[in-house]
Amino acid sequence: MNPTHRDIGLEKALQEALDGGSSVWAVGDIHGYREEFEILLDKLELMEGDMVICVGDLIDRGPDSQGVLCIVSESDRIFSIKGNHELLMSIALGDNPRREDFWIDRVGGRATLDSMGNSEQEKRKNARLWLDYTDSLPTEVILDRFRLAHSGYRADIPLDEQTDEDRLKSREVFRATFPLDPHRQIIAGHTPVQMLSNFEVESPEGGIWRSPVPLEDGRPSAVLLDTGIVLRDPTHRPRISAYDLQTGQVQEVHRINQVLT
Repeated sequence: MNPTHRDIGLEKALQEALDGGSSVWAVGDIHGYREEFEILLDKLELMEGDMVICVGDLIDRGPDSQGVLCIVSESDRIFSIKGNHELLMSIALGDNPRREDFWIDRVGGRATLDSMGNSEQEKRKNARLWLDYTDSLPTEVILDRFRLAHSGYRADIPLDEQTDEDRLKSREVFRATFPLDPHRQIIAGHTPVQMLSNFEVESPEGGIWRSPVPLEDGRPSAVLLDTGIVLRDPTHRPRISAYDLQTGQVQEVHRINQVLT
């Protein structure tokens, strides 16, 4: 029986791409910045067989969340795992309407709704149409040498006992003093690398964050790809980043549009 939080078919396709020598690009948090995402995809110069896997938080705060959802959902080579913002939208518009104000006013849901139509009724109707898609996104991808989850994992619980909430909201992978998976590099987003100093972890001067804790094969045990596209301070160099699982190469695109909420 397949675990419900994973997409075994997607994992098989990604692994076959890597085994065949193709690039598999992991992309950090996008948050509705469709234009920047499209520029990044152009920079990747995808060849036949190459694939893209986003680490979640496709939506909220930026100007065109629906546009980002369309790009990912309609592609046969671009995929995503679920982020905590996809979960928040689902709760606000589906399971728990009392959380709608929190999503709209506090975490960027207003920008997502505004990308969905003109009238408030139309916006909410169209946003709810996306729930089947966002609810179906896996919260984890496990490959031979990599493991992807939006926020990473907790350090105090075995990986196979962790919940969706652990994979969507934890902030421990960058503080781990040992590899959480000794054989697989963990790929995550969720926490902007510019903000790691708030957790007494050194922020990189540029690029993505690579853990100083090595795996048995010498690779960094974890990589963080959220490079702060939603950060308001331009000195943080807000951007979207992509990391090639095949080569370790990084591509990035700096923010063009402003944060809406």
